[in-house]
Amino acid sequence: MANISNISIQTNDIPAAGQLRKARIDGEIGASGILQIISSNNQFYNFTTRTFTSEYTSNNAFSFTLTATKYDINILFPAATGVNYFLIVTPKAGNTFANRQTADITQIGSIANTTLTVAASTGSSAKYSSDPAFSNTTLVGTSYANINSTLSVSKTITNATTDANSNGLFLTKKGLNPLDFFSVKTENVSSNPAGDATSSLTVVVADLSNLVEGMTLFYHKGTTAPTAGTIVKSINKATKTLTFNNAVAFENGETMTFRAIGLNLVNKSLNSNIILKKQVEPNIRTLVKEISTTVRSAPSNSTTINVGATQGIPGGSTAEFFGFKVNNSSTNNVNAVTPDPDGTDTDGVITCDVNQTLTVGTKLIFTPVNKKHILTTSASVNFDLIVTKLPPADATIFLNLDNFVTPGAAS
Repeated sequence: MANISNISIQTNDIPAAGQLRKARIDGEIGASGILQIISSNNQFYNFTTRTFTSEYTSNNAFSFTLTATKYDINILFPAATGVNYFLIVTPKAGNTFANRQTADITQIGSIANTTLTVAASTGSSAKYSSDPAFSNTTLVGTSYANINSTLSVSKTITNATTDANSNGLFLTKKGLNPLDFFSVKTENVSSNPAGDATSSLTVVVADLSNLVEGMTLFYHKGTTAPTAGTIVKSINKATKTLTFNNAVAFENGETMTFRAIGLNLVNKSLNSNIILKKQVEPNIRTLVKEISTTVRSAPSNSTTINVGATQGIPGGSTAEFFGFKVNNSSTNNVNAVTPDPDGTDTDGVITCDVNQTLTVGTKLIFTPVNKKHILTTSASVNFDLIVTKLPPADATIFLNLDNFVTPGAAS
């Protein structure tokens, strides 16, 4: 009598694309048995064609006799999701398992791919030519094991051309950093220990998934903003209690929105490993390098100037302007803009600090008052995310445009 001591195979979930795995049978020389593989959708593995079939034939049973203490066989698992596979080893007559089992059964499951999405986020969506400000980019793969993928994002953001939202975009920095990214988690309040709608530092939730210490409470009661900088200080997993650094009047059953700000916290929340690749060139580049217009009708010793197209010109004393015979003898900012983005309505007007006397057709060039900023109507955003571990479920990472773009206003 010869013993089969063990069958071993990698048992973590098989990715949706399928996978080739090696099964090893250990035992004494001369031990013999039969290996079969059955799927949860009632199909049988054909060891000749290496496919699963619904009809059972002799090729669905692999007969082996050990000529060494180890025997390896490659098994090809097909592309599938939600399917379980059962490897069954049965000793032949006169053989047995060392632990006296009549058969050994090993189960392996298959899982769906995970989609990681990178999206744009801004609190000023109307200031851009599209909503979202740029289209999503995705990476699809399996989360069961470490990978080494690059998710490359190259997008253009453009100022809106509507009257109310066409006052340009200020680029406030040239590079991105990990804190420019965040993920979102929503969760309902199960109970407020201090009493419904009573200010409290703690709240009980039903589900702690994707919640981690350090996350920012962005909204409660749907879209009510709490005190700025309210974060989760600690989490009691046994009682599902969150403790915050600021008291909030939580209402039972209300919806809370959390942000994991920065890729370090994103990775903790999503159970992923995603880093921002360092780039020598700036991540953010202006595509329109000059904001200008022309004088439409000649002002005479006036702070009101009728101009042509106003696209990209901000008011609110955030921009100044230059041109032939422009009087900049003292601070001369643009205070307000009456919009005419493309100049076709012939009603564009700017008001400034210093009286001007100019001729029709004079070109006016606008620059930021803050010389660390760049004024533009369009910019490119380019970066690479290195992904070595995908989240176990579909997830979205947001790039916070408000961290490096400030839209201009009319006044």
